[in-house]
Amino acid sequence: MFIYNYHTHTSRCGHAFGTDEEYVLAAIKAGYKVLGFSDHAPYHDYPLPGIHMDWERLDDYVESITFLKEKYKDQIDIHLGLETEYFPENHSEKIELLDKVDYLLLGQHFASPSGSPSFFRNNTEEEIVEYARFVCTALDTGLFTYLCHPDVFMCKQEEFTPLCAEVAHTIARKCVETNTPVEFNIHGVMKGRHHFPDGDRYYYPHRKFWEIIAEYPLKVAVGIDAHDPTELLDFKSIEDGLKEVEDLNLNFITEPFIGI
Repeated sequence: MFIYNYHTHTSRCGHAFGTDEEYVLAAIKAGYKVLGFSDHAPYHDYPLPGIHMDWERLDDYVESITFLKEKYKDQIDIHLGLETEYFPENHSEKIELLDKVDYLLLGQHFASPSGSPSFFRNNTEEEIVEYARFVCTALDTGLFTYLCHPDVFMCKQEEFTPLCAEVAHTIARKCVETNTPVEFNIHGVMKGRHHFPDGDRYYYPHRKFWEIIAEYPLKVAVGIDAHDPTELLDFKSIEDGLKEVEDLNLNFITEPFIGI
């Protein structure tokens, strides 16, 4: 059992459910010692209803989590973060966000702040390379505590090509260089297995991607990526995900590591 989860969303993003307090109570019930909220960060110029929170809701988010941190301080350690993409033209915006929260997680879902195109699809070779470029550029800034679902570009890829392997190595080397942990994301397990030409698998974690990660001296954080309070209690998905890579001897982080 991992005693932390730093990847927790709220209803403000438009595709998560439950109240902030319900997430806290579920985490306490599950036995977590640390709960980090990291809802999808807003953009000043690119409101994306149903994907990111609106900038106007950011202060409410900060105030709510800060209140819960104090209210439940004797039962659980709560931290305030955000999950966001990185685009060089929005660098100052990320600095502004980091001034308001404890940490930023890098979740590069899209190739532009407008939300299009998405990497949640069968990407072209150029898009796969672009994903790696975005990730590496972001990690070089030093703004991000860890890299969420690093294998998200494999979500709906039909096969793990030599280029996919090359990109996995590129990301792993950059994470080593910047001393950035990578996230083993459980939310992909919760979505179940899907059929692909190369066999049935989860959208992520992608086994072949993690075989490459295992070649590097990388720290691996487990992230529930909770979009519903009940997902913090889904121990079976955690167990099933870890079974997928149990022979790879990944260097999982077992203790809290943000805000300590």
